[in-house]
Amino acid sequence: MENQNSVSYVGVIGSVSEIPGADNIELVTVGGWNAITKKGEYKVDDLVVVATTDAVIPKELSDKLGVTNYLRKGQRVRTVKLRGVYSECLLIPNKYIPGFGDVYYVGMDLMEKMGIHKYEPPVKTIQLSVGGRKVKYHQNPNFKVYYKFPNQKNVPDMFSEEDEVVITRKLHGTNARYGIVRKKTLSLWDRVKMFFGNEWVAFEYVYGSHNVEKGSDSQGFYDTDVWKTVANTYDIRGKLWDHVKDTYEPSMLTEGVVIYGEIYGAGIQKNYEYGLTDVKFVGFDVEVDGEYQPYINETVHFDCLQLPQVELLYQGNWNKEEQDKFVLNNNIEGTKVPHEGIVVKSVTGDRRKVSKVINPDYLIYGEKNNVGDSH
Repeated sequence: MENQNSVSYVGVIGSVSEIPGADNIELVTVGGWNAITKKGEYKVDDLVVVATTDAVIPKELSDKLGVTNYLRKGQRVRTVKLRGVYSECLLIPNKYIPGFGDVYYVGMDLMEKMGIHKYEPPVKTIQLSVGGRKVKYHQNPNFKVYYKFPNQKNVPDMFSEEDEVVITRKLHGTNARYGIVRKKTLSLWDRVKMFFGNEWVAFEYVYGSHNVEKGSDSQGFYDTDVWKTVANTYDIRGKLWDHVKDTYEPSMLTEGVVIYGEIYGAGIQKNYEYGLTDVKFVGFDVEVDGEYQPYINETVHFDCLQLPQVELLYQGNWNKEEQDKFVLNNNIEGTKVPHEGIVVKSVTGDRRKVSKVINPDYLIYGEKNNVGDSH
C-alpha cells in the first residue's frame, strides 16, 4: 500500500464467489475488503479502484456509476448486509480513472486523482481565554498528535502467526492526550529558576484532544471542556507530575512523557453511550521521548499512574480466527449494541505493527441510529 490510510486505491480481485440464494449478485474480495457486485462484473486478478467505508465520492462520479442513491448522507460509502453477507466497499472500474491508460499499479493511492477523500467529522474550535483575554495559542512540538494507524483490511498481511500481539477493545468516544513535556520556550523567570537548581521548570503539563492542544501550564487553559473535566476527575495532572518526577531525572528526558486514551460515556457520542450516565477515561498508549512503549512498559506506566487501561482481550501469537472472535457478534455488555471493534498491535510497540479491525455490524448500527462520528 502506497498509503496505508488511503480510502481509494488500486486493488486486485482476489476471489469471486456465489451468494446462496442470490441470482444476480456475487461476493468479491479485494485484499481484506468484501464487496457485493453484479454477477459476472469482475473476475479474479482484475485491477479495480477500491473506495472503502467512509470514502466520500464526488456526485458526478457516483451519478456515472449509478450508485448515488446507495451512498450514505454526505456521499459516503456505506457498509450493508445482504443475505447474510457484508459489503464494505465500493468497486469502481478502471475506465473511470482520469487519464485511464496511464501507468498505475496495485496499492497506488488514487484519492487525489479520483477526487475521493475520507470523511472527517468537523472539528469545533474554541478560542483560548486567559483572564478574560483572548490569546494566540502556540502548539508545543513535544506534545504530538497520536499515531494514525490503518484499517487492517488495507493491510491484511500486516501480521503473521510469528507476531506476538495484544488485542484490545476499541472504544467509540473522543481521543485524549495528557503529557509532561519540555516547554517550547523558556521565560526569563524560568531561566532564573533553573539557575537556582529547579530543572523541572523546563517542563510543563499539556493536554488536548486528538488534533487540538487545549491548554498548558505556560499558556493557560480553556474555562471548561470534557478533557479538562476528565483530567480533574482522575487527577491526571497531579498523577502525571508525580509519576514523571518519581521515574525520571530532567536530564533523562529530551521531549517528555505523553499518555493517550479515550473518553467515552454519557454525552460523548450521540446514541452510543455504553449505558453510562457519566464519563470515563481509559488509557491505551504511552510515548516517552517520541517512542511508543512496549505493552509491558505501557501497563507499568498506567499502573503507577493508577489510571484505567483499555480492556485486554488477548495476548499471544497472532491468529486470525482468534482475532475474529472479538469482532463479529460482540455487543456492549447488557445491550444489543455492537462493539465498534478492536485494535491489534505488536507487544513491542512498533508502529509498523498496529491496526484496527472495525465490526461491520457497528457500521450498520451507527448509520441506522445516527451515531456520532469518531473524534
